[in-house]
This record gives sequence, C-alpha cells and structure tokens, in this order.
Amino acid sequence: MYVRTLLVILLLILTSGAKAQQQAVAPQSCTVKKVQVERLPDLNIPRSGGHMLVINDIPYVFGGHTSGFVPTPTAEYFENGEWHVLPMVYTHDQGLCQPLPSGKVLLAAGHEKALGIGQTFTVEFFDPEMRTFEGYGCMEKKRFFPSSALLADGRVLISGNSYEEDCMEVFDGSRQNKFVKAVSAFLASPFIFPIASDDALVIGCMDEYMSLHSDTVVVDRLKGDAPQMPLFNEWYPISVLLPKSSEDSRISQDSSQYAYLLLVLNKKNQQAAIAKLEGTDLQLLPTDCSIPMDLEVGGRLEWFTSVIVDRTAHRGYVVGRDERFHLYILAVEYDKQPAHLTFYETELQDSLPFSTPVLLPDGDLLMAGGITDNNFTPFATALRLHMGTVEAQEAQAGHWWFWLLLGTVFVLVIGVAVWIFKSRKPHSPVDTNAAEDSTSETSNKSGEELMARICEQVEQRKMYLDCSLKVADVAAVVGTNSRYVSDCIKALRGCTFTQFVNNYRIEQGKRLLLLQPDAKITSVALQSGFANETSFFRTFKSMTGMTPREWVAQQNEMKSTPYGSDSRE
Repeated sequence: MYVRTLLVILLLILTSGAKAQQQAVAPQSCTVKKVQVERLPDLNIPRSGGHMLVINDIPYVFGGHTSGFVPTPTAEYFENGEWHVLPMVYTHDQGLCQPLPSGKVLLAAGHEKALGIGQTFTVEFFDPEMRTFEGYGCMEKKRFFPSSALLADGRVLISGNSYEEDCMEVFDGSRQNKFVKAVSAFLASPFIFPIASDDALVIGCMDEYMSLHSDTVVVDRLKGDAPQMPLFNEWYPISVLLPKSSEDSRISQDSSQYAYLLLVLNKKNQQAAIAKLEGTDLQLLPTDCSIPMDLEVGGRLEWFTSVIVDRTAHRGYVVGRDERFHLYILAVEYDKQPAHLTFYETELQDSLPFSTPVLLPDGDLLMAGGITDNNFTPFATALRLHMGTVEAQEAQAGHWWFWLLLGTVFVLVIGVAVWIFKSRKPHSPVDTNAAEDSTSETSNKSGEELMARICEQVEQRKMYLDCSLKVADVAAVVGTNSRYVSDCIKALRGCTFTQFVNNYRIEQGKRLLLLQPDAKITSVALQSGFANETSFFRTFKSMTGMTPREWVAQQNEMKSTPYGSDSRE
C-alpha cells in the first residue's frame, strides 16, 4: 500500500513538472521580477557627469561636477567599505574616460567652466598602481560630450562634440592627438563601434546642440565609405549623454570578433528593441516579448543607458526610470533563441539618482552619484543592484519542478528508512551537535573542493601570467560564477581575487630573479604576469617588505652563509 501511494505521487509530480516545462517555453509577456538594491556608503563629494570604471576589482569614479554645477578635479575609489578621494590634474565634466592596454586610463575633455560652459583640450593619465594622475597632452579639438573607443592596433578613436565643430581624431601615445578624418555631421555623444583592428563606425542622431533628430541617423566610418544600414529607416539608437565604451556592449568572447548590442527605438510608435551589430550588419534581435515602455503606475519609461554586457552570464542590461524616478533594469539573455527578456523592478524608493552603472566582477551593477532632474544638486548616493545574486537564484530556480520531485522522493525515501529503522531498533535520542558538525563539515568540504579546482586550473594553465586575468575568466574554467569564486577565495585564503593571483605572480617573479640574475626588472615583471614594472615593484615590496633587488641580495647572502647553504658536509 505504501509503495502504491509513492508511485501515484511520483506520477502526479512528473506530470505537473512536464506541464510547467511546456509553459516555460511557450510565448509569454515579459517576465517581471524584483531586484534588491543595496545602499552603500555615500561618495565623499556629490557628483554627476563623471565616469565609472572597475580596475583590479576596485570601483572608481572620475571627475564630473558637484553641487552648484561646478566641475570637480577629483576622483574616488571604493575600498574596505568606504570611498577615498584622489586629486586629479584637470576637471573632466562630461568628458571621456578610456582604459588603455598599458593598464592606465586616458581622461580627456569636458566643460571648461561651471554651469556646463565651454570645452577643454586637456588630457591626463591615471595610473591605478600608483593611484596618481599625470597631465599628458592636448586634444586635436576642444570637446565636451565626446565618445571614444580602443582599436585593436592600440590607438584610441575619439569623436563627438557639443557647441563646437567635430571630427575623428586619434590618441596614439604622442603628446598631441591627431586628426584622421572629417565627419559627415556634427554629433554629441555618438556610439563608436570598432569593426576591425583599424576600423570603426561612428553612429548617432543627436546633433552638436544636443537636439535629437530621430529621422536622420548619421553613420560615419573611419576607413572608407559608411555602410548602408536599412534598419535605421525605421529605428534609431537611443540617445545616451554618457555612453559606456563599446567594449561594455560587446557580446563576443573573442575581442577580435566584433559583435555588439544596441538599444533602438521605433520612429513611429517609440517602442524599444534590441539590435545586434556584427561588423557592418545591423539586425533586430528576436526576443520572446516586447520591451516594457509604459507602466500602469509610474507612466512612461525612459531607458537611459547603453547595453552593459556580462559576457560570463551571457546577459545584457539596460537601466531606465519612470516619471517618479524609480529605477528599472531590463535583462537580455542574448544567447537564447529567441533572446529572453526579464524586467526587474527595484524596491520602491523615491528619487533615486540616475547615472551610468558599471558591472562588478560578481555580476552586480554599481551606480554612484548622479542626478534626478537638474545638474545643480547631484547626489552622493552609491547603489548596488544585485543582478549577480538574482542570476544565481534564477539558475537554481529554473527547474523548480525537478528539485521539487527530487526533494519529495528524498523525503519519502527517508520516511521509509525511518519506518524500517524504528521497526527493528529501539528509539535513541538524536545528537543535534553531531548533525550541525556534519552540515558544517559538508559546507567546508564543498568550499575546499572549489578552492582546489581554482588552484588547479590557475596553476596548470598558468592563468596568472595573463596581466588582464579577471575573476570571470577563472569562474568560466572551473564551471561556476564569479561571485562564488571571489567568496571562496576570501573565505579560505583571506584575501581578494587580485591578491590571490598576485601571490602566484610574485612567486614566479622570485623564481625568475634567481634564474635570470642579469634580467631587467621590466622583463621579469612582464614574464610574471604584471602589466608593467611599477605594478610588479609595488606588489613585490608590499608582500615581502623588500624591493626585488634587496630580496635577491638577501637570498644570495643566505646561500653564502653556513646556515643558509644547501650543502651538507
């Protein structure tokens, strides 16, 4: 009788699970979910119009303007639970911010004066290893609201301007940027998409006076004539005053492949859609539902960011707000056919400032500073949108019926086992402490197994020799997500991911210093996985308390003494 009941229950669960699976793949309206918003400590200086980057797992905010619409020559970084201020050489309010292959950051242009008046020629470098700024050179044209993109040949292409003439210019490492090509129309904050190692498209429809011309989408090309893009006959790209680098919208894992996501609006009905740009081909991305544009409560939605891609999770994010200044996030799972859209609502919080977010290593989004409705009262608010956590929860909940079935079977089997056990042995009290110890031991074992896999892959593949190694790269080879890798390293090694990798790099550096005593420090640094000599020198001294040469001298001295020698007499 008991077995018959068990079989009936299993059959019912399997049937309901199959139905749930069928419903999941059927066409449906856009899924609506909640996302947790965590309030982090405020910035030291309220600011808007600046740029955010994550460098070596550390978030930075550069420039912008503060209260009174006054440009601020400062930057801030978030470390150890608080923001720290850094002095910059120049102000860069509504300027550009471009990471370079060297590890440094190029900062340029912006408003010359308060109230958003005038443009500047100024260029400076930020060195994240030393956390210092250096005034470097001069733009070809003074600009604000420019855009930039890093080409594979190492040059930075710059275009876009407001209230002044425009052109394409390049930064190639010299003190003076160089003119490379005229543009067919002056644009503010255009999108720049590299399509080859030495070629790119410049796309936009907001003129130099920041007026939107949706009927005329301008397409220029760095090399040769601009391609025809029929999609722009009916659609136009969303206008973003501070577009993220095109690298943030790239969906191809291989940086030599050029495929991006772009949010576009229909010229007739203002409906939004996601377009995929691959080379010079631009097509709408098929999706399983339409993008929400109007809310029953909150009115019209304004999507105000370009698409920010998490290539590890195969997801793109666009952030928007309603007429009450509540934030929303659209997630695009672009690797599915059709692409799956999820609409995330933040917990209702009035007057959340909006700014361009940045993707954190664990898949969350961070927004810092920003404004609601005017430039004179920017915020110091820092918000963490837990998209990485949502992703992990959704992955676990994706087959809820399977886990329900498995859990039910487990409970029934345990029930049978307990019944048999009770029928054969007298009852004995349960040792709760032993049970808790067992659970803790299982959790520890799971973490140790993941840590072992991380170490194995990092060591076997010598991943630490890649100076651009990210936590997402390690997560991909061990088959988990970035957050689990970061948390595991912090829990079992007591350090950050960057410190964990740098331990390997310093050990490699020590070996090279002993094996290649005549090698230059720069050569040792590059062979050890560091981007430059400064980074190697600083990290080496931080970990050993000595410079590389001092450490080599100590090792030689130890070998020359009787107690330090390896010889046995």
